[in-house]
Amino acid sequence: MTTESHARPETPDQVLLAIQKVISEVAKIEPAEIQLDSPVTGLRNVDSILLLEILVRTEMELGIEIDEQDLFDINTVRDFAAFCRKATA
Repeated sequence: MTTESHARPETPDQVLLAIQKVISEVAKIEPAEIQLDSPVTGLRNVDSILLLEILVRTEMELGIEIDEQDLFDINTVRDFAAFCRKATA
């Protein structure tokens, strides 16, 4: 077991939980409001500035790097989770 605060998640569900946690904290919404098929930019309180903050905090939480250009290919929370899973593999 690692003692690092930003250890890479071991399972896909942990990736999704990490993403939900970040979105919840940044957008100040309940994790239950974050559905897999919700459009990332369609979530309550999420604008382009908050989307960039979500990106940076997710990178830190998961220990990955996401190119800002890749955001154009991410539409839903499901897409974002799948992208992050690939990046953690």
